[in-house]
Amino acid sequence: MRFWTLLILLNFFALQVCTQPLAPADSVTWELLLKDVVVTAQYAPTDSKNAVHPIRTIRQETIQQRGANNLEELLNQELNVRIQQDLILGSALSLQGVSGQNVKIMIDGVPVIGRMGDNVDLSQINLHQIERVELVEGPLSVQYGTNALGGVINLISKKSQLKKFETGATLQAESAGWKNWAANLGARLHPKILWQISGGQNNFEGLSADSTRAMLWNPKAQKFTETSLRFNWAQDHSLRYTLNWFEEQVDDVGEVRRPQFKPYAFDDFYNTRRWSQSLQHEGICGKQWYVQSSLGYNFFERTKTSRRLDFETNENQLINGQQDTVAYSALTARSVFASRFLESRFNFQAGIDFNHETARGTRIGESAGRNFVEMGDYALFGSLQFEPDKKLILQTGLRISRNTRYASPLVPSFNLKWKPAEAFTIRASYARGFRSPSLKELYFYFVDVNHFIVGNSALKSENANNFQTSVTFEKTFGQQSFDICLSGFYNDIFDKIDLYTFGEDNGKLQYAYFNRDHFKTTGLNLRAGYTFKNWNLKLGLAPTGRYNFLSESQTTVRPFTFSTESNGEISWSWPAKNLSVNCFVRHNDRLLRFYLDTADDGSEQVAERLEEGFTIADASISKFFWKKRIQLVGGVKNLFDVRNIGASGNDAAVGPHGGGSGEMPVSIGRSYFLRLGWKFGFGD
Repeated sequence: MRFWTLLILLNFFALQVCTQPLAPADSVTWELLLKDVVVTAQYAPTDSKNAVHPIRTIRQETIQQRGANNLEELLNQELNVRIQQDLILGSALSLQGVSGQNVKIMIDGVPVIGRMGDNVDLSQINLHQIERVELVEGPLSVQYGTNALGGVINLISKKSQLKKFETGATLQAESAGWKNWAANLGARLHPKILWQISGGQNNFEGLSADSTRAMLWNPKAQKFTETSLRFNWAQDHSLRYTLNWFEEQVDDVGEVRRPQFKPYAFDDFYNTRRWSQSLQHEGICGKQWYVQSSLGYNFFERTKTSRRLDFETNENQLINGQQDTVAYSALTARSVFASRFLESRFNFQAGIDFNHETARGTRIGESAGRNFVEMGDYALFGSLQFEPDKKLILQTGLRISRNTRYASPLVPSFNLKWKPAEAFTIRASYARGFRSPSLKELYFYFVDVNHFIVGNSALKSENANNFQTSVTFEKTFGQQSFDICLSGFYNDIFDKIDLYTFGEDNGKLQYAYFNRDHFKTTGLNLRAGYTFKNWNLKLGLAPTGRYNFLSESQTTVRPFTFSTESNGEISWSWPAKNLSVNCFVRHNDRLLRFYLDTADDGSEQVAERLEEGFTIADASISKFFWKKRIQLVGGVKNLFDVRNIGASGNDAAVGPHGGGSGEMPVSIGRSYFLRLGWKFGFGD
């Protein structure tokens, strides 16, 4: 009750200081006038060049050129982001060498829930109504709390339109088996009221693995819809209500057993449901104050259904003990109030954050038989910005929180932005990051004749120290522009949570979650871009070192193992014909890790796990017709037809959930795609 009172008072105070209207009335339309506006972790919407945090922005134009339908397809060409595939759990990412469980994914600032295998499946995050994606590397735990230890990915939805009525649709087909469609409609019901609705479907027919029945890449069907109502009221404030719904069905059918005598097969079906709703308030008050609040509810449910199919009788029976359902929900409330004193050396930001999570399932509970747990987190956070002159900005922040399940850490941060010359920008930061133990890690309970895996209610949060620095040079001369950025980072994560064996019963290993590991990553990033007339070239290089925990006890193991990623992008446009040609290339270096193995004589020895490197290349041609109302994009994904990579070494190198020796899936292979989109609008 005290939290809600404080939240209401903060918003009431924000409204009272708004004494001067700020034109134009539609603040989002005003934002569209900015070339590269960003909002993630900022005091107010601002140009990315002025942001204290270095923010990478992926715009809608790039989404269309890559033919990307979901977040996985978009990020697989991004430097310092590595995508891994799980044929059941979906795709997962790592950022700066830090696993995806430490990367917070949000849509319009509202966290996405539903982590399976500790990661959000990126292929379930649709991009049809996304205007841009903002990516911040390094901890933003002061602003966003847990899971932001490695960074934040914030998807920004389309919130405005220039015409009274707008409608559009997209059709996309791929030779690999994807058939997708989506449509949207927007209507300005009143000069201050905008209603939008969209929906679509993605269908994948699956990819065989030279099998009579089972498939390597399982068939998948996704359906989604979203609707929103936005109300602009006096003094440049807006309220926006959004409702999202998503459903996915994955069919994992098995091989035929005993084909000559009473054949049968085991089939698994995975159904995922996501739905969320949010109410967001945003306001710019008298050019001096900015307030943003959100109230959101997210629900995620995943059901596994296992059946035995008898081919002779066509009988399809449920298999006892093999069904599983897990569900998560999250209620979030957040309010941020910031000053924008243009003539003052000081500005500040203050916020309040509330999160209440629940989990239920057949394998979640504080004890066997109780299948529901919950956790609350309440936080105050703020930062102070000092600008001694127009060239230097110093910013410090602090987050104070209370959690109902574990001891919350105190989280500080410090940022520096300095422009010694017009073309140079230097940024440096120190930030403390943390990840709270999830409800699964605290209360997982899976004990049967073959398994013994339990949670640990005594877990502490993971904590990290992060240091980052970057130097950026940007210069425009005539029809040419050049930019280059060299940055470095160092992550030191301690009390890392993972599964470990703690006992054995009749030959069956017993697992539980513990805070044991110490993990570090370090690396450099070099990004360069050059634009001349209609040509645009971008290059990137990123060597990343991952810490070898065994180096603390084994002198033969070096502390860090480095792998180098690189990417490139080249595009050519013909404005008179509304034509562009684009090519994207990304190389992932090999990954080498060390683990302890048992030699033939029973002694321990250091062994290696090696995952081969690979290169992904995409190319596309985009053409607009009829005053840019119709767009046609054609191209090829995975030009070099990379499907699997070799993996040698025991799965102990990557933990209990890792894969063993052999091959690891990377992609469904080369795929040609054709994308047709149209957009019509009329009325002022």
